[in-house]
Amino acid sequence: MHDEMSPLAQRLGRYMAEQCTDGLDGLFGDDLLEAFPEEDRKSISFALVELKVEGLVKLTPVMGPYLDRVQTTVELFKACDAAITGHDPVEDSVELARLLLEKPSLGGNAAELELEIGWERRRFNPAFALLIPCVADGRVRKTLQNTYPTLGLLLADEDILELRRYVRRHSR
Repeated sequence: MHDEMSPLAQRLGRYMAEQCTDGLDGLFGDDLLEAFPEEDRKSISFALVELKVEGLVKLTPVMGPYLDRVQTTVELFKACDAAITGHDPVEDSVELARLLLEKPSLGGNAAELELEIGWERRRFNPAFALLIPCVADGRVRKTLQNTYPTLGLLLADEDILELRRYVRRHSR
């Protein structure tokens, strides 16, 4: 994770990433107080702000509970997954992008793309989420569901160009 963050922020980030078993954004709140009983509420709140500043979570104030509502982001998986799962979501996203460049029609259906790549969902979803910004907004299938970051990407020539650029930027 980020070395400049406090040990508590790093532990919280890792914990939340581990709890997101499908690789999608997770929601947390006062359950973090129970998961870290040795820490006081103020310390946890401050550590969450550290994670927010790094773009690893989003915080939403809510009335009643002690902690803000916490939503993880794909950036958290980028920061943690190599240590947690042994897979780097950026490297995986490059592999997915190459597959989409080879077979653009697979992008239209996330389930078919997942089947073709052969990864478990926890590995697939963060990598797939990293490719969404490469596709124009109107061609990202925005259906409410909780299986994939999007149901699919309908690729046009400009999206294919963006995927090629993404591969070049992130290839080692």
